[in-house]
Amino acid sequence: MFFRDVIGQERLKQKLRESVLNKRVAHAQMLVGPTGAGSLPLALAYAQYLACTDRSEVESCGVCSSCRRYHLLEHPDLQLIFPKNRTGDNEGQKFSSKDFVIRFREAVLEDPYLSLQQWLSFLGIENKQGAINVEDSAEILHNLSYKAYEAEYRVIVVWLSEKMNTEAANKLLKVLEEPPVRTVFLFTSESTENMLATILSRVQTHRLERLSDAEIVQGLIADGGSDESQAALAAQLADGDFGLARQFMHDPESISATVNFFIGWMRACFTMKMDTISVLMDEFQKMGRERQKDLLAQAAGLLRNVLLYRMAPDAHQPMIRQQMEFVQKFSRFISPDNMEGLLTELDRASYHIERNAHPKILFTDLSYSISALLQQEALKR
Repeated sequence: MFFRDVIGQERLKQKLRESVLNKRVAHAQMLVGPTGAGSLPLALAYAQYLACTDRSEVESCGVCSSCRRYHLLEHPDLQLIFPKNRTGDNEGQKFSSKDFVIRFREAVLEDPYLSLQQWLSFLGIENKQGAINVEDSAEILHNLSYKAYEAEYRVIVVWLSEKMNTEAANKLLKVLEEPPVRTVFLFTSESTENMLATILSRVQTHRLERLSDAEIVQGLIADGGSDESQAALAAQLADGDFGLARQFMHDPESISATVNFFIGWMRACFTMKMDTISVLMDEFQKMGRERQKDLLAQAAGLLRNVLLYRMAPDAHQPMIRQQMEFVQKFSRFISPDNMEGLLTELDRASYHIERNAHPKILFTDLSYSISALLQQEALKR
């Protein structure tokens, strides 16, 4: 993975390069950014740059032995840790990332911006939640008992480190406090809210910016998408998530499915048509937990776009123009006064999905809350 393959994040890329060139590499670093902002590809590009034997001031060479192995994610001094769960092959057995690493390499090489939901679907366990367990921590400690094989730095990349359970996190505390020489931990995270403070106090934190629509469009075109208008539509719906925008480009029908679900849901919430809400509730329940969270995040992005239309109806909004009749009517009931409440309710619902809330009860409660906030604005008229 090269820095040039990472969409946007130019300031952070430069900061990471300078840390290597100035030989001021922190032993434990946390890359925090929203879904699809590129924390994993940036961590992999940084790791490759650290290992490169002929790096320039801006990029790894791509041709040395280390770069060639990093290109395949098979370097002996790179350890990959990531969320996973039991499959039919390992039910009732202990397992660690080592047991899934070949499949993880395959998934990341296919799409370095993949989401947790995509990864779990890739494993065929989309209805389960992924976790980083204590066996992963034990594997890290075991590997660190050996010296680096050939690179200047041994690198441990921990993808979505907020999925580390408490036992796994506690087992790493001592090694993070006193790491072996030339060892670098690169944690990535979408949120540090529920992570142990003792872990966060031991890492240097870097924050990734949410990608702009223009950056996503540019990345999609570079990725082989020749239709700029379709790329703009995908970027707007993805709301800063390059992986999701890429998924929309490969499966355009999913754009219509998401928008149509949102429109049907908002209409049912406004009128409190319980038969429609019941149908949508059944659809919602059939989705895996990660897909449910993705849908709520996309609903938040669509609500922001509706508010943008109300505030600036002449702005260039390709997605909104396709559903102009709905947006023109619905935008009257979305304002800065109720927008914060709507986003809070969606975020709260996502939080409870993470903690195994019953999807039917959650969706019904969320629909009532959205209905009340929409009616709050309607009463002003």
